[in-house]
Amino acid sequence: MLRIGVVIHGPVVIDSGRAGKLLEILSGMGEVHPALGGTMGRAAVIDAGLEDLIDISRSLKPSESILALNSSCDVVLLVNEGKSIETGSAFGRLVFEGLPVLEKPLYQLEFAGGCSLIRLNNVFHPFFNELRQVLDASVVQSLPPARGLVTENGITRRPVFGVKPGECVTVNGIVIGKALSYNVEIISSGGRIIGLDGGRLKSHGIEKLEHVDLSSAVVRSGILRDAVTTPRVLEHKASGYAVIIDHSAENTFEIAKDADMAVVVGDDTTAVAGDLLTRLGIPMIGITDGDRDGITHYAHVPPGSMVIRVSPGNDDIVGRRICEEIFGGRGRMEMEGAGFEGILASVLGLAGGLVEEVVRY
Repeated sequence: MLRIGVVIHGPVVIDSGRAGKLLEILSGMGEVHPALGGTMGRAAVIDAGLEDLIDISRSLKPSESILALNSSCDVVLLVNEGKSIETGSAFGRLVFEGLPVLEKPLYQLEFAGGCSLIRLNNVFHPFFNELRQVLDASVVQSLPPARGLVTENGITRRPVFGVKPGECVTVNGIVIGKALSYNVEIISSGGRIIGLDGGRLKSHGIEKLEHVDLSSAVVRSGILRDAVTTPRVLEHKASGYAVIIDHSAENTFEIAKDADMAVVVGDDTTAVAGDLLTRLGIPMIGITDGDRDGITHYAHVPPGSMVIRVSPGNDDIVGRRICEEIFGGRGRMEMEGAGFEGILASVLGLAGGLVEEVVRY
């Protein structure tokens, strides 16, 4: 039986219902091995009730998921729903260019603007024509090699593909600025981001990135997830541990999957991590200072959570105090007898006069 590896990228194609329908169709064509490529589709997988079908246990880039499936499958399909067919095709090309030479066929199924099938490499398999007929898909030529990373005289420039004016630009989950045009490049030197051509740099954002390798960094633009959904909550077993999530919201599943509560630092981090923690059934204490960039819409907050707003520019300072004085400089701690309310009292005590508002959910 034909073994079909399916790498599903991002929440959009899941929220639209196309990923679920595609997996049903493919199950009649062979043995399907679905996996998620990227981290932000996890909430969508859970909301769609597909977590027993699509592997969300590991945080892998699309290229890593493709390589993981390539060794065990006869053909691999990259499934995406971009902002447009142009940006979707550019995404597939970028993923492909980051891969070693594959001996097995790699195709992209792009749902932006319809249903398009793209050969990413030149390895032929009858599955391509069979899938085209079953889906009534248009065959689109793969884009020529994109102008990607360029390094000259110690200065590295990386274009942001598919960006629109007004969108936030993120690097490894941290907002580094806002696009002011359709042509945006991130500029770095010595592992530090020093500019955003075609956009406005956010100094408070780049301060949070100690060292960045633009060749491997995850770069995004726009809203992470725009669907209006009712979150599904997975079963949670008490562990007696608390964790701290400090500007690393995309790693929420790895950091907090077995925790009983989380302290989350940063406005957008609180929004994104809170949305993911809702699915895990884990309450949080969020530390914000009112500088949210809005990289996610319709974010949910876990019931029983508290969000503390401190004076502008002080969420990082309070976060460092919490990490050092409550968590002992580690990412997790045993709650012992303190419980949620005990840790909340300690957090409020450390924040002191910097607290401007406390909201309970």
